Amino acid sequence: MQGPGEPQDIFLKVAGGPSPQIKKFFVAIYTDAWLAAPAQIWQFYLHSLQRLDVACTAGQLTRLSLLLRGTAAPRRVRAFTSHPQELEVDPNGAFLLPANGIQDLYIGVRPRRAGSKFIYLNLVDVESHQLVSSWLLCLSCRQPLISKAFEISLPAGGGKGCNKRITYTNPYPSPRLYFLCTNRPDLLQFREDSFEVAGGEVYTIGLRFAPSQTVGGEEILIHINDHEDKNEETFCVKVLYQ
Repeated sequence: MQGPGEPQDIFLKVAGGPSPQIKKFFVAIYTDAWLAAPAQIWQFYLHSLQRLDVACTAGQLTRLSLLLRGTAAPRRVRAFTSHPQELEVDPNGAFLLPANGIQDLYIGVRPRRAGSKFIYLNLVDVESHQLVSSWLLCLSCRQPLISKAFEISLPAGGGKGCNKRITYTNPYPSPRLYFLCTNRPDLLQFREDSFEVAGGEVYTIGLRFAPSQTVGGEEILIHINDHEDKNEETFCVKVLYQ
């Protein structure tokens, strides 16, 4: 018995099936002893997913592979993700999954922020639109080590943005190819997304900061990765919009 307006917790325990099975069921709530008319009817969809735990670093590409098992008939399938900016798949388009065969689906995870996060990945039959496989990626992402920090001030309230430059020194005696990425592509663009610099030489990285409509501060990370997309260094730029 509950008083008017008092909350009541209701706990449900439901057996899940194999992925990607979806169970649908109803729960009816009655307020009369004769169950004559329901006060509320709730509809539930229970999605069974394959869980995959991933430990990764923000701004760095972590590569994994998923095993796909073919069904009784060949299918033309495609992978879709809830976070396409942070999860890339190979093949990234439609491909043939052979009947009763085994094939690898390669994925690359590059979170933009540290912390815990869930990403959904579905494999769909592009002809019948049927769900073939479904995964839940549980990310545990750590922050990379910040090697340099900068602070700049930019005008708020629109405008054309601002160009800045920072330098990076190749610590190796041989030439190296580096790739650039950021946690805030909406606020920062690079003049070049990659560059090659000789051993021990200094390279100037061109930065383009987008204008902001609001006053405040933003911490923007610049990830400098090697040819395998592993993080070499990370710079932090604190931007003060005023």
